[in-house]
Amino acid sequence: MNTATLALPSASLTCTENSSDKEYHVQIVENGDGYGVNFQYGRRGGTLIPGTKTAAPVSLDKATKVFDKLLAEKVAKGYREAGAATDRKSVV
Repeated sequence: MNTATLALPSASLTCTENSSDKEYHVQIVENGDGYGVNFQYGRRGGTLIPGTKTAAPVSLDKATKVFDKLLAEKVAKGYREAGAATDRKSVV
């Protein structure tokens, strides 16, 4: 598979509910002979804490499922796409 033309998914989310001001980034990345799902999170504008959801390389299909599940979990917890109208920092 030629990954030079393959755009791997990534997302940036923010949460500004109550007194929270957090951000969460997640991306599928090439990892050896497969793919991984990495994330970074923390207070917006602060130092982000990195992590991974895949300890070893997995297929692109598996990585996509992990990525989609992680996004759904974050949205259920109040995160929204960065810059979306539901983000009160972007609503004037």
